[in-house]
Amino acid sequence: MRVIYKKIPFKKINCVATIGVFDGIHLGHKFILKKLRKKARELNVPSLVITFDIPPQILLQKKHKTLKEFPGFLTNLKDKACYLSKEGIDYVWFLKTNNALFGLSGRQFLDYLFRYFTVKHFILGKDFRFGHNGSANIRYLKKISKHYGFRITILKKIEKTGNTVSSSLIRQLIKKSRFKKVENLLGRRFYIEGRVIKGLGNGTKLGYPTINIDYGGYVIPQEGVYAACVEIDKKKYLSAASIGVRATVVESREKILEAHILNFKGNILEKKVRISFIKKLRNQRKFSSVKELKISIAKDVSCIKKHFRV
Repeated sequence: MRVIYKKIPFKKINCVATIGVFDGIHLGHKFILKKLRKKARELNVPSLVITFDIPPQILLQKKHKTLKEFPGFLTNLKDKACYLSKEGIDYVWFLKTNNALFGLSGRQFLDYLFRYFTVKHFILGKDFRFGHNGSANIRYLKKISKHYGFRITILKKIEKTGNTVSSSLIRQLIKKSRFKKVENLLGRRFYIEGRVIKGLGNGTKLGYPTINIDYGGYVIPQEGVYAACVEIDKKKYLSAASIGVRATVVESREKILEAHILNFKGNILEKKVRISFIKKLRNQRKFSSVKELKISIAKDVSCIKKHFRV
């Protein structure tokens, strides 16, 4: 698969294309990608996924303060490209999410696209919108399709267990710590990839050293203590993870993600790790003493050792 980001192809390419955020590459996305590949084979041209380097909602929320704050993404740029490659896509074009792009009208956006690709067929969801403030829709695309010489296939969203599969639903389920359902909709376990950053060392003082993970713009579960899996250099370790503010040892409002990795010793500061959540054990709480906190951590670790595996 060829990734197009900063360097645009010199030669115009015939293709079948789809456009979307594709955050998570969940079962609904995979359905679209399957149809995309099929149509590309029929027309004997490459498949193209047009997506964004940053979720557009982040930019739109900054411009329109009335919009809800973006709750976080499901996959980073690197992993999105990786999953699209596994789905057998020929080209992925990461558009730069900026004011210039989102200031284009529907017609200007298509002109920009057709400057580099000749799209023979679009595979799109029925609620697809594009252009400045989403002013252009499927109806507009059909109207203008003869001018550009393309056809369109409109797909309905798929459902699983009575719910329409969407990135928004998956984010809601992550927030509610319903990880099995998330796994079913993603087709894989949800994980956060982040860099290990320096903490205050309180875990070490308590006898349970932790790593602090910079979770960047990912969506994270609600505050609490979790059985988790931390992956370091492709090796997986059972862990006790905590999400929330420091309340007992040091007062802080900053929300942190930290994990005590079982059966692991070593300095991994600044290293990238992946953390996935297995099950929520309890809510966060402020303890009356450090001793009480230490007893609670010991119980959490004992429970995880007894009931969970990676």
